Amino acid sequence: MSISKRFWDLARSNISDFRSTFRGGSDLFEGLSEEERQALDEELRKDTVGARAGRRARQVRDAAEDAWEKAYEAAQARAGVPTGADPVEQRMRWYKTLELEPGADYEAIRKAYRRLVKLYHPDRFANDPEKYKAATEVARKITEAYEGLSALHGR
Repeated sequence: MSISKRFWDLARSNISDFRSTFRGGSDLFEGLSEEERQALDEELRKDTVGARAGRRARQVRDAAEDAWEKAYEAAQARAGVPTGADPVEQRMRWYKTLELEPGADYEAIRKAYRRLVKLYHPDRFANDPEKYKAATEVARKITEAYEGLSALHGR
């Protein structure tokens, strides 16, 4: 028997199953009390292919979200960002990164950011892989500090 014949037979059998399910006056619930009907209906719904697939999909989704959160926290830890850091300490670190006094205005923050990015931009060190990697990390920290302080100043 060919594979296409098997698929065709399977499709026809599924169609006839659907037809008998949606036909009115199903013999399945005949002669049962309302409580027994509800219990049987719940049991049938609980163990369908769709229900099992839905449960499995939710498990996979939850596992993926957990893995994503763990990976994000690990990346933050590798980057030196303390988890659950005090906002005041974080702001002080941003000012220090931009070589500014705490409480500097937005224009001073912008100027310091532009000066430091120009100085430590990774493209300046394209010929030396070690310096390029270090400059990339420094530029990332400078950008993080600038974005944090800009958000703090409402820009």
